Amino acid sequence: MPTIREESPQDYRKSHSIWAVVFFVLLLLALGTAWIQLRPAPRIVSQSQKQYWASVSVSSSRGSIEDRNGVSLAVSVPATSFFIDPKFWDPASADILKPYFGANVAAKFAVPLHGRFHWVARNVPLDKAEPLARQKVPGLYTLSERVRVYPHGALASHVLGFCDIDGYGQAGVELAWNHILFSPPRTRFLTRDSHGRTLDTMGGKSGVVKNTSGSIKLTLDSRVQQIMEWRLAEGAEAVGAEWAAAVCVDPWTGEIVALASYPSLDPNDRKNLGDQRAVRNNVVGRIFEPGSIFKPIAMAVAMETAATSPNTTYSCSGSIQVADKRIRDVNMRAHGKQDLTHVLMNSCNIGMSIMSGNTPKHQAYGMLKQFGFGEKTEVEIAGEESGLMQSPEEWIGTVPANIFIGQGIAVTPLQAVMAIASVANGGTLLKPYIIQEVRDSSGAILHKGDKRVRYQVMSKPTSDFLRQAMAKVVSEGGGKAAASKRTVIAGKTGTAQVAGDGEYAKGQYVASFVGFWPAEKPRYAMLISIGEPKGQRYYGGQLAAPLFKSIVDDIVQITNN
Repeated sequence: MPTIREESPQDYRKSHSIWAVVFFVLLLLALGTAWIQLRPAPRIVSQSQKQYWASVSVSSSRGSIEDRNGVSLAVSVPATSFFIDPKFWDPASADILKPYFGANVAAKFAVPLHGRFHWVARNVPLDKAEPLARQKVPGLYTLSERVRVYPHGALASHVLGFCDIDGYGQAGVELAWNHILFSPPRTRFLTRDSHGRTLDTMGGKSGVVKNTSGSIKLTLDSRVQQIMEWRLAEGAEAVGAEWAAAVCVDPWTGEIVALASYPSLDPNDRKNLGDQRAVRNNVVGRIFEPGSIFKPIAMAVAMETAATSPNTTYSCSGSIQVADKRIRDVNMRAHGKQDLTHVLMNSCNIGMSIMSGNTPKHQAYGMLKQFGFGEKTEVEIAGEESGLMQSPEEWIGTVPANIFIGQGIAVTPLQAVMAIASVANGGTLLKPYIIQEVRDSSGAILHKGDKRVRYQVMSKPTSDFLRQAMAKVVSEGGGKAAASKRTVIAGKTGTAQVAGDGEYAKGQYVASFVGFWPAEKPRYAMLISIGEPKGQRYYGGQLAAPLFKSIVDDIVQITNN
């Protein structure tokens, strides 16, 4: 039977000695590795610097924006950015940059530079970048980025807005919905291989970049939008207007079908973005006294508070004394005996002033608030103004009369058209919206625009009466210049003075026309305003009404509505 040998104390000490040696060797190796990493030799540092420069954040793909019919309005496309590494750049080569980026850029790189990385130009279109990239100039390198492009130039630019050089929204839908459209910048590691060639390496755990941006579909119809922009610019330029605005909505849903502001801008040209007149969206970002386009709304308030009725008549002598001021009609014209329909047809200031005196001011104020005046519509566009309306405690003297003729109150074009849309749809004030659908990066729907009722601002009999009266304004009254042979238009003209520094500016006016069509069963409601035109023609019936008619005719031709 075999015997079991017991381990002697000498064997035990020998085994532990061997393991101690192993541990000591491993410790030496670890310390040596750490020393080399922390205190590398100058030769190694020099060699590594030739292979590694820096990590740089570059723009990534941003979510698309399209109109209601799927027409792309904003997309991200590949672009090339150029940078210089002074370690390999010869300042004598700077002249090669001049034909591509101009003399100022060339001069910047014609002198010795410090550091290892300097941008030359960002987001250069591929067709323009390729000739320079092919020359492989020492020290001049490229990076692949994504640039925001608006395929139709200035079309809907005041709705879309624009982005900064890094793809971050700065205005319009781009800003308001940046949290959906924006995709965080990608990190690029800039290295060189053993042959000195540039390597553009993606940061992260893998080389595949996940697109995290969503997409947006608007309620805009790009066909109607194009018509509106062309006609608005044509009309504004013909009279040297300082500004202009136009907006068309569906009165039954609140959808914004088209929205245009003048002057316009092309967001593809970044030089335009410094022009604040062009950047401003006059439809939501400008307030003005509406003038007589406000009279249908004031009349609705008076009818709903029983201060007047379709059978009420007013005697117009051309002027009337209200408190310490005298209110006049245009050219002091006396209209004589006027019922409500003729008050609108003749845009009679006297009839509206008398009407205001019979309307309880607190009720009138409350109803105008329900019409949306003095507060934002909360449309999904950045830069919206609230407008101005005095509190009922301030409705003293001539204030009520002024408000009833569209003075002493400031509104945005969007507020005004939504109020008139309530006349067209039977008396319901709707919340306007311009976002039809929002999807995330996987295509799942995050939001869908839909009809939202704010208030029932008038009864159906009141809206029916006003709709018929506004149709007569166009067929027989002061809005004849808006009459169309293609459809029946109902509307109202307006001419307002421009207020500033506590008084009205001499010779400065805003000419407007607001209406809807077809009159009996409206499909669209629209407002046109021409701000501060030059010359002797400045009335809404002279400038805005014929422009409204030309836009309607074009829209009817392409939509049959």
